[in-house]
Amino acid sequence: MNSLKTILVAVDFSPGSRAALDQASRIARLQGSKLHVLHVVNSAAVATLADARESGYEKQAATAAEGARSALTAWISHSQIPDDTEAIIAVGTPLHEILHHVRTLQADLLVAGIAGAGLTPAGAGSVSAKLARKSPSRVLLVRSDHAHPFHKVVACVDYSDTAREVVAAARRIAVKDSASVDFLHVWQEPLFVSPYSDTLVGIGYPTVVFTPAERQAYVEGLRRELHEFVKDASQGIQASEVLQEAPNSGNGIAAHAEEVRADLVIVGGKGRTNLRYVLMGSTAERLLTRLPCSVLVVKPAVENSPS
Repeated sequence: MNSLKTILVAVDFSPGSRAALDQASRIARLQGSKLHVLHVVNSAAVATLADARESGYEKQAATAAEGARSALTAWISHSQIPDDTEAIIAVGTPLHEILHHVRTLQADLLVAGIAGAGLTPAGAGSVSAKLARKSPSRVLLVRSDHAHPFHKVVACVDYSDTAREVVAAARRIAVKDSASVDFLHVWQEPLFVSPYSDTLVGIGYPTVVFTPAERQAYVEGLRRELHEFVKDASQGIQASEVLQEAPNSGNGIAAHAEEVRADLVIVGGKGRTNLRYVLMGSTAERLLTRLPCSVLVVKPAVENSPS
């Protein structure tokens, strides 16, 4: 995570937000980045309060924003934030306002708690998951118990252009935090249809034609490809190259992260698997609801803010 000129951290006063703020502050100091702290007052709550008090919406919104600013000033004073940190209060829909500020500030990194005020016990809350999918910048989702440097990083490799960004980010974090890195490729055994499949009409599944020797050769090919892909990034850091067989990418990533007690998983926003596969639908929740650690979502270089 180098060349980070602007970092935006979204907070809602939850324990997850505290960890996100502390982690964002730590990174901002390391990188010399400008830090912005954003709290969004939910417009739906303001409207409900205005109706209950028979007050105008604009008046209630101004009152709520003033109170939120005072609370935010007091709340961030308990963290070691950079001196030039800017505190921002917005009134609106949290997801919309956070994404709007990412764009208007041209943030290079968005930081948020993995679980917000809802205190989701495991995995990402709904807003955090949507931020990971929709933000044009990199997104770091931080667990509530993780404000310290990263020690064990799992970098997910699918050999795409975005995976090169993942590998580069893992190396930079390893150098900055003296972390060890597992370069992980999750794979599934290919299924081939037998040339005699006419005899299997109606069975409904293809025939696997790998022999044990062919399977071993296939795995060795994957191992060589992974080594070639990460060998330069591995130089001078503590790194391992790991092949993980799993029925899908989400489960494979989460299982390995749990096994090695990773405190950060890095995934690509688009690649051969595409973030929409890893972070949406059934696979989405396999990864995001099982996350044992913080996660950094790296977007393609063309989508990142200029460095």
